[in-house]
Amino acid sequence: MLLSGSRVLAAAQAPGRGRAVLTRVLAEVCGAHAAAVRHVTFDVGPALLAAVREPADGPGHGAGEGAARTVPVVAVRIAPRPARHPALARHPSAPIADLVARSVTLPGGHDLLGRELAALDEARVGELARELAATGVRAVAVAGCGSLAAPAHERTVGERLLAAVPGLRISLSHEFGGQDLAGREASAVLNAALADVAEEVLGACEAAAGRVAPRAQHGVARGDGGRTPLARARTLPVVAVGAAEAAALLGAARLAGRERCRVLLPGPEGALLGEVRNGVPLVRPGRVPGWGVRLSVPMAILSAKGTALDGVGGGADSADAGAEAGDGDGGEPPLVVVAAGDGHPARPTPAAGPAAASGPVSDAGAEPGAGHRVAGRDGRVSLSPPADLALIGTALCPPMAWVDEVVQVKDARELAAVRRDAEQRTIAMVTAQGAAPGSARLVETTVVALPFSPAGTMRVHLRAVGEAEPWTADEAAARDAAPDGTGAGDARMADRSGVGGQRAREAPAAREAGEGRGARAAEGAHGGRRPRGAR
Repeated sequence: MLLSGSRVLAAAQAPGRGRAVLTRVLAEVCGAHAAAVRHVTFDVGPALLAAVREPADGPGHGAGEGAARTVPVVAVRIAPRPARHPALARHPSAPIADLVARSVTLPGGHDLLGRELAALDEARVGELARELAATGVRAVAVAGCGSLAAPAHERTVGERLLAAVPGLRISLSHEFGGQDLAGREASAVLNAALADVAEEVLGACEAAAGRVAPRAQHGVARGDGGRTPLARARTLPVVAVGAAEAAALLGAARLAGRERCRVLLPGPEGALLGEVRNGVPLVRPGRVPGWGVRLSVPMAILSAKGTALDGVGGGADSADAGAEAGDGDGGEPPLVVVAAGDGHPARPTPAAGPAAASGPVSDAGAEPGAGHRVAGRDGRVSLSPPADLALIGTALCPPMAWVDEVVQVKDARELAAVRRDAEQRTIAMVTAQGAAPGSARLVETTVVALPFSPAGTMRVHLRAVGEAEPWTADEAAARDAAPDGTGAGDARMADRSGVGGQRAREAPAAREAGEGRGARAAEGAHGGRRPRGAR
């Protein structure tokens, strides 16, 4: 799908399958505007999850496809003491436990504030490293108690294992944020299991986009409604899970012209209600769509609202007079009701195997455009999207970054300094994600005291977005020379892609040295650091 602003310029008339088809579909959508495309964003979440859900001989994986599958993962848990019952040593979610070939508990860990609960058993770490080197393990997920505040034990284990087994793919749970150990462990296990699939999928996406739009920025839509570069998505593929739902909310709000609204999306099992604030979807650590696994990475909040749209939005759900006039903070935000059809992300997607899809134009023979919307007197907006709403939102995903950390402060002055530091780091991370300097803005700021904790214990949670890099002089000239003169140089392209490799994960130490804490948060994971005053 090709967009200029929020206007659909072109959409593929039929979905395609296979690696070879991906380049053809992208070329078909871009057409004469290929040289002017600024961003190419892929939604790879469905393809990644399909690789986990389906057996290796499932649909789309016949002979000759060469599709990669998930790899068995060794789960390493760092805790003060091991579980006494075998059931407690496994992850509580059955789909995640099925991805784990072996579970190991190492003595160590920290509390919520980063204070060490038990010293890391270095001898046991060395013993584990030798065992893994002898067994040929390829993927390891490390989850430590309190690692959001103090990731030192996780990093040490990761570095020791990687030194013993070069090329080992290691996922550290603190890279995904969240104070829930089970959620972080699930995120790390799934991320490690997807390494082969993600390498193959993203490699095909990069090759296709490089041929069709080599001057564009190539990225992946995330579950929080943001966009991350393809190179970083290879390291943290799990952040792409759930992107379609967040993108659908983003696309609906943009087509409706609302920075703040509720969105009612049609679905096969009933309508789903979500919300957009400050132009981005409202998110929280959530369950994988259609799978029931809870992760620590943020995803769009969607609640079931029954099977019929009639009556939804009336009474208490309808926008008040203040919302009718605009997107002010007073009262209920306006309700955007998406017409049933191509606008929801819950329709069947191609099976795991080589696949690429773009939603068809909603009306056969109609010219692509910005869709049809009707504003009611009660503030409700009825929206008929011109094409696949999730793909429209995917093309509009902005650079995004998070900071989520626990700190200890003595007084209001120190808290203000901590907040300023966090804001500056968040803005810097958005710029590193590809946002134009000066365009980054905070869209979510939460500073709250943690209950049942020592005085001065605060959680600082920030979220920021930015606009794309401005056009260079050469790019502006190419835009002005577009064949139809419609300003197609502002165009973006989105595609839903899936194929089925493997690439050695870089060392955690190398990532830390090269990108620092901010790189983890910039992926949509919540960056953590040792709290002030913690020992």
